[in-house]
This record gives sequence, C-alpha cells and structure tokens, in this order.
Amino acid sequence: MNKNKRISILFAGFLGLFFLMFAWRQFYGFNKNDEIFYISTVYRFFQGDAMLVDEWNNVQLFAFITYPVYCLIRLFHHSNEGIVIIIRIAYLICQAAAATYCYVRMKRFGWVRILPALFYFVTTPYNINSLSYNTLAFGFVLLVLVTMASVEDWKPIHAFLCGIFSAGAVLANPYAVLLFILYGVLCAVSFFRNRKRQEEMNPFLSVKSFIFMGLGAFAIFVLFVIFVFSRAGLSEIMESFSYIVMDTERKKPFLEKFAKYFIRIHRYYKGQVYVTAVLLAAWVLDRKKKIPGWLYLVLEMVAALPYIVLYGFFGYSSVVDVVGINYIMIPLSFVGMIAYVTAKQKDRRLFWFWYVPGLIYTLLAHFATDTGILTVSASYMIPSAASILLTWQAVYQQSRESWKRNLRSLFYIFLTVLFLACIYLRMVYVWGDEHMPYLTAKLEEGPLKGIHTSQENEILYQNVLDDMEDLQLTEEDRLFVVGIAPWMYLNTDAECAAYSTWMTQETDPLIPLYYELHPEKLPTVIYCYGYDESMLDTEFAVSFTEQGYETSMMRQGLVFKYR
Repeated sequence: MNKNKRISILFAGFLGLFFLMFAWRQFYGFNKNDEIFYISTVYRFFQGDAMLVDEWNNVQLFAFITYPVYCLIRLFHHSNEGIVIIIRIAYLICQAAAATYCYVRMKRFGWVRILPALFYFVTTPYNINSLSYNTLAFGFVLLVLVTMASVEDWKPIHAFLCGIFSAGAVLANPYAVLLFILYGVLCAVSFFRNRKRQEEMNPFLSVKSFIFMGLGAFAIFVLFVIFVFSRAGLSEIMESFSYIVMDTERKKPFLEKFAKYFIRIHRYYKGQVYVTAVLLAAWVLDRKKKIPGWLYLVLEMVAALPYIVLYGFFGYSSVVDVVGINYIMIPLSFVGMIAYVTAKQKDRRLFWFWYVPGLIYTLLAHFATDTGILTVSASYMIPSAASILLTWQAVYQQSRESWKRNLRSLFYIFLTVLFLACIYLRMVYVWGDEHMPYLTAKLEEGPLKGIHTSQENEILYQNVLDDMEDLQLTEEDRLFVVGIAPWMYLNTDAECAAYSTWMTQETDPLIPLYYELHPEKLPTVIYCYGYDESMLDTEFAVSFTEQGYETSMMRQGLVFKYR
C-alpha cells in the first residue's frame, strides 16, 4: 500500500467517525428561529412564491442554492414531517463532500492536508447544522480559495469551477462579489505589468483565468435569472426592492463598521493582539534576524492557547457564556500570520491566494451582518484553515535539529487542543435550546419529529400543533405567524402570507406596506404566538379587526381569522 493511499484511508476514517458522531448529535436541540427560517424560506419558494417579490428578507438569495436540495428531498419524502432532521443530515453530507474536495485538491501539501480538511468539517457557525447563508458562504469561499491555492497545473476548467463556487458565495453573501472584483483588478494589473516587462504571464493571475471564472459565475447567474423571472416580472421586483434592502444596521457609516471590526477583535482577544503586535514589531526591527524564528512561533502559540481553552472548554459554562464554537476560530489565524512572516521559504501562493482573501472575507462578513463578533469569528474558519498549513510549513523549516522535534510536538499539542475544543463544542453546544442534559423530551410529529428538546419546549410545540389541527388549515388558506414560531409554516400546506418567515413582531413597519403592495397576500389566519388578549388594543390588531377579522384565544396564542 503506497503512502498516498494510507493517507486517504486515514482521512476517510476520521471523516467517517466524525460524521457518525455528528449525525447522532443532529437529533438534539430545537432551534426556534434561525434554523427553521432557512428551511421555511425555501419551502415558500417550493410552494410557488416568487423570489424578490413575495419574500422581502434581504438574505433570501441563499435559497436559490438550497432549492434543488429541498426539491430532491421532497421527491422521495412527500411532506415536511421530520424535515428538520433530514435537512441537518443533508447539511452533514454536503459538508463532508466539501471537506473531501478540499482534501483531494490540497495534494501538493502532503499528509498535512488532512488537518485543514477535517478542521472545516468539525466546525460550523453557531453549531446550526443547516444549509444557511453563513454555512454556504463560508463553504463556497473556502472551495474557491483551496482550489486557487492548491491546484498545481492550473487550467481554464479550474477557473470555471472557481467561478461557479464564487457565484454560490455571492448568492449566500452578496458582499463576496468584492473578492471577485478584487481578483479581476489583480489580473488586470498583472497583465499590464507583465506586458510592460515582457515577462511570462502568471496563469493564476491571467486575464484568461478571470474570463473563465466569469463564465462559471455567469452560468449560475443565467440559471438564477431564469428561476426568478419564471415567477415575476422586472416591474414587480423593482417595486419590492426598496423594502428588501431596508436595513438600519447595514446603513451605518462605513468607517464606523470598519472600526468596529478591529475593536471587537481587540475586545475578545486583547492579549493575543498585543503579543502578535510585539512579535511583528520585533521581527521588523531585528534586521539581522538574531531572534530565531521558532521562538516567535512558540510565543504566538502560547498566546493563542488560553483563548482556545477559555472559549473552547469554558465558553459554554458559568465561567463565560459565549458562542465558543465561533470564538475559537480566530486565535489560529494569528499563529498563521506569524508563521508566514518567520518562514524561511514562504509559500506565497498559499498566503496570497487563501490566507489573505480569507481575512478580507471576514471583514466582508462583518459588513454583511448585524451580529457583531459572532459571524466575524465564525468566518475566521477560512484563514485559520490556511493557517494550519502555514504553521506546519514554518514548523518544518525553522528549527534546528535539536529543537525540531520539540517544536513539532508543541504544534501537535496546539492542534490537538483546538480540534478537541471544536469537536467538544460540536457535540455539546446547543444554539437556541437548553443544555444537552435537559433535552429529554422527544418530539413525535410535525417538522421537528424525532428531535429531543426540553420538556418546556415540547409542551409549547405540541400546543401549537394542536392549535393548527383545530384551525384546519388547507391549501386555500394564507397563514401569517407573529412571534417566534416559524415552524408553523412547515406544518401546513397553507400559503405563507408573511413578508418573511423570519421572526416578525406586530410593530414591524413592513407589515402594512407588504399588504398594501400585495393585497392578494392578506392572510386568512394570523397566529400570534405567545400573545394574549391584551394585544387587541394594539394598532396591529385594530387594523385587522376593522377589516372584519374575528379573534379567539387558543392554547399558545391569539388568532385572527377571516374566512
């Protein structure tokens, strides 16, 4: 058995083991909003709603990617019964496929390619195992950068493939288009520079490569246009567009958002920021390089470990309550930076085609979200995966023979702690539900069938299902859910009558605007989850009761009916 085959078997073994572990984990945790939103959004398009017209949430484009997956599932599974678990497993399969692609592409790095591929697989933003705009954007950006940093014999087909991946990233996070534009600018600069100097063109920065990448992205764009305009006209889309982009967080001044990116990283990783700054300054000032490179690496890894331990093993406890599975992505990226700076033989392609674009994307993720450090830290998975390779290269090159073994041992210990923290959090961290020991109630029906949750959530969930059964909703009905209960949209054939399946409050100013523009969407049933009769005095309630809606209290909320 040759060496490459042994490495592949080792990778497949770990991937299979982690897949089985995480598959078991999918049966625990009831996420009331985020995860259900991702599924209910694509479900409304499956029912026939028009993208960019009937749906007004500004992240909706990701559903174009998940739509074929959902249709494939419904081809064999003819209802939404247990759909949440099915989608979770589908996400694991997609993640495993992406990890395998990365492993295959990174052949030039030898056996160590196992580590960044598995690192991607053992992480997921917020531990929400779903095909979301976050997981899709991170995955597609990673696929682009891995391809560009790893392929040895660059051909047009590779650029075309990167274009397809880039289109996927842009659909999940439109800000990612700036990476594509930046690549085009670099290709243009490279073209004129090489032409002036009469030098051979770098195939990775050639105009030809950019054109083929553009063709790959254009192919997806054509499919997207066909999908969108098969259900709506341009005038309808333009009417809704101003409401879709209505978002106060994204309208904050550029400099304010830009500054907050660095302020937030400094706030949560203060010690490592200072250590890294001192080490970089020392490296620049030490012109004769009397300070050995291995010392920089040791100090940086020592500075990173406390944050990995704190956020990885104590971030989901009484010590500090943070989303540790996101937070532990950042420390490794600092190590990667120091590793590249101190490396004797620098892998410029790895650094400039993966690590640096990955860092830029974390800034773009910050501009695209209103979640602050949470999404930013999660997006650091991309440069941190590259940092594993950069650090290994530096460790392998930099120390004397007597030190090499000890430096490698520190590197292995560092990565072991990081991987254990990721796996631990992937298994125990629950977003939006109680801690694992309290998830003792199994849901027996509906879209969340098979999932274990808390006793309290089971009662709430069952009450809602019973209410829906009493309402006897049909395909002729139009349902609008107020409050945090978007799973209701998945439990019926009724048409979605909301401008978004995301959590909607009765004070939302877009509600009357939506029905003014789409009177055909006026609901026949409005279910106000968690509300009581005191709501009847609100402007929202009055606006519907004046139209003839009848109200009644049910088990879990107030209902407005117009039938």
